[in-house]
Amino acid sequence: MNQENTFIRHCNLIELQYGIVIPQTIQSYFAKFSDESTNIYYQALKNANDFKIFYTKEFVEFTIVQYTAIHNDFEILQSILNEGNYEYSLLEKQFISDSIDISFLNQCCNKFETIPFYIGIYTFESCGGEEFLIINGDKKGYIVARSHDDTEKIKVGNTLIKYQKIDFIKKLLLE
Repeated sequence: MNQENTFIRHCNLIELQYGIVIPQTIQSYFAKFSDESTNIYYQALKNANDFKIFYTKEFVEFTIVQYTAIHNDFEILQSILNEGNYEYSLLEKQFISDSIDISFLNQCCNKFETIPFYIGIYTFESCGGEEFLIINGDKKGYIVARSHDDTEKIKVGNTLIKYQKIDFIKKLLLE
């Protein structure tokens, strides 16, 4: 069995199991690697079973405008945004939570005209931060990093709405 088929078959399996879609350009590039490769990004993709989403600033601003039109308790909005970071189902393509109602985020995603968030596959984690490989949108193939307490803030009246900040470090050369 050739290595390309093994890796691509694995990508198809994680898509079926977890809804994680590895872009074709990334699949083609890493399909050339041997199954025993120690490349950190190859290993992350090979073992991909978890991901994290990172809202775009534009999407957070959009949710604030939408929320302001119907509510004024920004602590609830902050809770919804925080919960949403961990409650997006790639299989169902929506936010799902058993602990709070985050249907508002689904409504915003349906109305928002561009990419609401980036999807990152964990590549490295330490006590100080995390690194991810982005698999969607205009930053597909980029490596991003964030420290655990690194947030961006948007001021709304007297309230600060926070969301997780990421720094785009480099783009993998997938050629």
